[in-house]
Amino acid sequence: MFPCFPATHMLTPTPGERHTAHASRVYLHFLAVFVVGTLGQSAICEIIGLLLPPGRADLQLLAQLFSTAIVAVTVILWCRLGERRSLASLGLIRRGAWPEYVIGMAAGVILFGGAVGLCVITGTATLSVTTEAPSAGLLVLFLAAFLIQGMSEELLCRSFLMVSLSRRWPLWACAVANALAFSLLHIFNPGVTLVALLNIFLFGLLASVLTLRRGSIWMVSALHGLWNFAQGNLFGVPVSGIAGMPAPLVTTLPAERTWWQTLINGGSFGLEGGLAATTVLGLGILAVWLSRTKKSETVEEASIASVAK
Repeated sequence: MFPCFPATHMLTPTPGERHTAHASRVYLHFLAVFVVGTLGQSAICEIIGLLLPPGRADLQLLAQLFSTAIVAVTVILWCRLGERRSLASLGLIRRGAWPEYVIGMAAGVILFGGAVGLCVITGTATLSVTTEAPSAGLLVLFLAAFLIQGMSEELLCRSFLMVSLSRRWPLWACAVANALAFSLLHIFNPGVTLVALLNIFLFGLLASVLTLRRGSIWMVSALHGLWNFAQGNLFGVPVSGIAGMPAPLVTTLPAERTWWQTLINGGSFGLEGGLAATTVLGLGILAVWLSRTKKSETVEEASIASVAK
């Protein structure tokens, strides 16, 4: 085990678990699960789209976000039936779930709010109240949708890919490898840039380190969901290049931006593509790295060896 990350119950092999002999096979399984889940998501989204009124882009986006639950189900089924892993190894641990989730939600808003604050302070963005406030019901639906979407991506990249790789690789390599895969999953997003991909990689690294520290998926899933919700539905910022979501606030970028302003605020991709996000993500990684692993989730090496036999 990498000395900075004591073993947790999430990393403990399940009795009878099917280990994959090579990391390349783990990646092939990861891609297969991602493709199957995405195809299922697209099919459900198309069916729902036929039932929605035309011209409602917000409802179409909601359908797309909610249907990411298919990806989560695909991951759980593969890990349970294909790899014979326990729910605990996926980080789905009931003990302390709600406190972890609430803290994660607060952290997601605070982190992204920090990026917005940096843009406002540097004069690369202005913040104002929208003239047409969205309904509370619509915002609640987007909140639920982003929480599902955040959970789905964390199950795929952290619970599945990172933990499966940890059976063969040191934890630091698993954290970097799955963060890189997470970044590459966004390579075809609208307006993506090198800085945007770097920031998505950093977010994946933050999520990986937080998962290893907490020993469950709850806090990181909530942070992921609220990071996205804060972007699109609180501050009115494009989420990974996807714009036009209803929000009570509007973050406006200068009409004629200099190169350095775009470098800070991310331009058309949204704040995730700028150095303001790079700064808060770097600070977040440092804070989590320096924190202690959740005591109740740590296990002794001898305990791991006995379970793995």
